[in-house]
Amino acid sequence: MIKKQSTRLGVGLAMSLSTMPVWAQDGPIMPQLLDTAECYLSLEVDNAVDWRGPYGRGYEVFDPSLSFEVALITVRHEGRACDFFLTATGQNGGGEGRLDGQGYALIYDLLRDPNGPSILSPDLFGNQLSRLHGTFAEGPSAQQFMIYLSIPPEQFVPGGTYSGQAILKLFRDDMAAPELSVQEALPITVPVASALKVENLQAGVGRRDLSVDLGNLETGATSELDFVLSSNAPVQARISSDNLGFLAHQFGARPIPYRMSIGNRRLDLSNGSDQVAIGTGGERGLDLPLRVMVDQQPGAAAGKYSDIVTINFRVEQ
Repeated sequence: MIKKQSTRLGVGLAMSLSTMPVWAQDGPIMPQLLDTAECYLSLEVDNAVDWRGPYGRGYEVFDPSLSFEVALITVRHEGRACDFFLTATGQNGGGEGRLDGQGYALIYDLLRDPNGPSILSPDLFGNQLSRLHGTFAEGPSAQQFMIYLSIPPEQFVPGGTYSGQAILKLFRDDMAAPELSVQEALPITVPVASALKVENLQAGVGRRDLSVDLGNLETGATSELDFVLSSNAPVQARISSDNLGFLAHQFGARPIPYRMSIGNRRLDLSNGSDQVAIGTGGERGLDLPLRVMVDQQPGAAAGKYSDIVTINFRVEQ
């Protein structure tokens, strides 16, 4: 501010200069400019990776094939030219990726391409195999990376949802030692489908029907079918009999009763069917014998006796 004053003692000009503090000035404040002598890096990560698997149902515990989900990572730059690298750790800072759920862990990996190598490392700065390197010239620019989420096949875990996160770390690499610029979390969610696998040693692979010859019933008979069951969830077995637990004669003579059990459970087929809970989930290679027993029948009519028994295994979701 300039003030002009006059006096009776003479003619002269007195000037008083003053300024207001910058924070009190009226009018717009100019934005702070970046120091172009510095290298500024930032990191953008996909919001989350949701695993769908090849069939859209999530992770399949019995599928031996390897599949991937892709995450897009963007590194942005301003300022002077500089080098950088990107690496990652697991949620707890280790080199193993772990997703938790149902009291179990599902192991995953982050790969630079489907054939590897892994970008996960327990080391603070990663290692030569885990680092994704890049270079920026001076001025604003960006580079994108695709990383591949891999979950090794045939991890036998219960059905449910597994979740966790990887920590992605971005370093400047143009100094005496790497300098961490920023780190971001990559959330990962994987649904694991409830699955069931049943094999019958007598029927063989792919067959869904089997004839059982009980032989001569006059002296009684016992036969056993061997099932092998694997499931990551509880299973219900429903057994039904067309003749309500009897062997019917081909020409209508008196039928012959039989007894049946699965595992150690005696079945009641008098109403046509019975249902049995098998396991609590997490059984792999469980032996499940199905036994048929017929008492001696010395006075039975000659001829052929038969029944049709249907067994359905159902996994609980």
